[in-house]
Amino acid sequence: MGLMLLMSLMGLVGCSSDDDEFLGETSQGAIIPEVASYVTWYEEARQSNKGNRAWAVPTGYMAYEDGIKPIGIAFTQDTKAPMIGSFFYSSGKWRTSFDDIKAETYYLYGYIPHLPGIRYSITDYNGGANDSEKNADYSTGAIMTLENVPTVMPNDLCVVIGAKDGTGKETVDGLRRGAFAYAAKATSSGEDARGNYVFLLFDHLYASLRVKMKVFDTYAALRTIKLKSLQMSTKAGDTTSKDHNTITVKLLANDGSESPISGAITYEQTGATIGTGGEEGIEFWKSESAAGQTLTTAFQDFTGHFMPSGITTLILTSVYDVYDTKGNKIRENCKATNTMVVKDLLTEQTVTQRGKKYTVNMTINPTYLYVLSEPDLDNPTVTID
Repeated sequence: MGLMLLMSLMGLVGCSSDDDEFLGETSQGAIIPEVASYVTWYEEARQSNKGNRAWAVPTGYMAYEDGIKPIGIAFTQDTKAPMIGSFFYSSGKWRTSFDDIKAETYYLYGYIPHLPGIRYSITDYNGGANDSEKNADYSTGAIMTLENVPTVMPNDLCVVIGAKDGTGKETVDGLRRGAFAYAAKATSSGEDARGNYVFLLFDHLYASLRVKMKVFDTYAALRTIKLKSLQMSTKAGDTTSKDHNTITVKLLANDGSESPISGAITYEQTGATIGTGGEEGIEFWKSESAAGQTLTTAFQDFTGHFMPSGITTLILTSVYDVYDTKGNKIRENCKATNTMVVKDLLTEQTVTQRGKKYTVNMTINPTYLYVLSEPDLDNPTVTID
């Protein structure tokens, strides 16, 4: 299944009074007009390039499935402390938290999605003992650390594995994994306006669980199920995972023949054990409607993402309400828990792996009605004339 993700960050930025700066400051951050995201497909998906494009999405990639999300990013240069911030979408425009980016070459390292609770830090690949050594050689690579990352998330957590400046919204030369250099350009306005176009490649840090859920035809004729939320917890053997973790990724610049992720990604569990507070799991999906999402006799997809290291068991909890055919609520906030052991789901695999999507088909088909409603008892009578 898919191991890499491509995102193109493109933008003609606002005019700056200083020709050496390319980002214009606003009260809401510097504006970056456009961002488009691309991700490699998982095994079940297929790429589709429609229409005439000046630049085609590289083979094996597709749009980032989770839509517009903030990006945590570090602008780095050799011998200098990194500038850590974000790209984010606000008031219909892409913006950045940086206000002091010069028209120079940087090495970009980061992740998506950027969440307020996640703490992001970075050193160069050598990670020396003092500040000067830690920032000596970002052109070679970097060591990125993400702290306080939720163990289960609704979105696809990914790390930058390549960056390149483009010449237009859909034009870039030399974009590949293992190369992180981005040449920022001074902006201008008017007929000869110039802008900056940044293309980023990402790789998955988490695994994905896709639940395909439907109601069996016979039961659907009697009851309506409205799904309100989905929660997940995980286990490594008999040990339940904790609710957060610290992730450390080593990135080594290379010629693109292999992933720049050097060695194993480390996941250190932190926080409380999932379920300590009485919850069945961490919520990764919630209905937009307070009444819940109506399940039908056709499969509907619900996807969550989880820390994959050493995980042998996935535990899914569904929260739902039950209605009769007249729309009367029969049961409220019911919970159903399904335990899925990886070795029972897949051949020759006992633990989950990052970048893999695990699809489970689930059909609601009870063997009896738990609660009868008034309409269930409204049977016609037979009289003798």
